[in-house]
Amino acid sequence: MRSYFINARATHWLLVVILFAIASYLPYLIFGAFPFAKQVNLSEDKIENLVKELDLPNYYDLYIDQATEEDKLLEKQAFDSWEGGKCRFCHSLREDDRARMAPSLYRILGKPAAVGENFTYSQSLIEMRNNGLVWTPETIDAFISDPENYIPANRMRVEGIKDPETRQLIINYLIRESQ
Repeated sequence: MRSYFINARATHWLLVVILFAIASYLPYLIFGAFPFAKQVNLSEDKIENLVKELDLPNYYDLYIDQATEEDKLLEKQAFDSWEGGKCRFCHSLREDDRARMAPSLYRILGKPAAVGENFTYSQSLIEMRNNGLVWTPETIDAFISDPENYIPANRMRVEGIKDPETRQLIINYLIRESQ
């Protein structure tokens, strides 16, 4: 009888260890989260140096908010919905929003890729930043249409948004909510 309890205790501990290992791996598997990786933080000077020669417009000044309440609701639903963008689940949008699974999208237009604070970016996204990728409405549209093919080996684990109207609603929402 004593050996039964010793074996049962060892089996239970083994089960606990296996469950802990699975629970630790699932966020990476599902979301691409890396809890123990090095975070990337670039200073404002380095970020400005990456875009100073590009002569980019201030996308937020160009946006004229002539959207109706119905348009604003459609934009919010596209950003929030699971069927549309799936964005809200991982990304925050306002300046004072809490950190989530993915970097904040607050005022992302006109910034180089992979420069958000306190986030661990994939090596492929860092390489794209070093090769000059800057987030514009066009590059965001291309990225969210097919993230895996636009930047291979990135950590965004969602299917692309095939509907161009939904993508445009999401981009409009990013601009309007970041002003």
